[in-house]
Amino acid sequence: MTADACWIIGPVTTDLFERSRRAPGGSVSYAARVAASFGLTARILTAVGPDADLEALAGHEVRVVAGATQTFAHDFPGGRRRLRVVARPGRTLSAADVPASWGTPETLILAPLLPDDIDLASFLDRWPEAETALLAQGLQRDTDAEGVVRHLGIPAPALLAAARANVTVFLSEEEIEAWPEGALEALARTARRVVLTRGALGARIMAGGEVIEVLGVRAGDRAAGRLAAAMAAAAVMVRGPAPLPARAAIESRLVAPDPGGVAPDEGPSA
Repeated sequence: MTADACWIIGPVTTDLFERSRRAPGGSVSYAARVAASFGLTARILTAVGPDADLEALAGHEVRVVAGATQTFAHDFPGGRRRLRVVARPGRTLSAADVPASWGTPETLILAPLLPDDIDLASFLDRWPEAETALLAQGLQRDTDAEGVVRHLGIPAPALLAAARANVTVFLSEEEIEAWPEGALEALARTARRVVLTRGALGARIMAGGEVIEVLGVRAGDRAAGRLAAAMAAAAVMVRGPAPLPARAAIESRLVAPDPGGVAPDEGPSA
């Protein structure tokens, strides 16, 4: 893949938490960090206002469509996240917003957080050969009169229309929990594949009539536990989609266990 062949489309958000804490967010921000970790310079199309924190997009080629910054308020009644829409971009991104100089994408990541964030058909019709990832959580969202986000009980029409032979659809169990029986399987028959994330249970990949269960716990997890702990320790030290330290820095936190397999009490200081 050439450096400019990966495009990421969607809003960058501001997320509001208790005690007036604010953080940048949105799937685009996290996808940009992942692309950078693989050494890719992506082309990113987003709609934000002047108050948006675009630090996560640093190093990429970014085209900003002026609008408001999509803003969500988060709270956790009963331990379960509740989202409320505070502000919307007021602008739907479409293929017409793509600079002519960008050419043709090899990989296209479409990341709507609300149904009207992206004109999906405009991208899918214009670049039907692109390997496309649809992060579909936003298509399954609706809001009540107070802006509280709810999940649809059936696959959204826009999702069904976008599930094409070149499109991998990503969803979570939370987003499909009210779907009728067989709806997910029907979606998988028209899309390239469906990837369903299941939290601690892992993930399910559905493609070509086959189902692959990716378990949350697998052989090798014990050996990887110390590395995961070091990464978790690093993760709590960053804000929003800020990148983790380089692998070498994370590995430097580790101290080899003694021959009995018991790790020492303390490792090197962070």
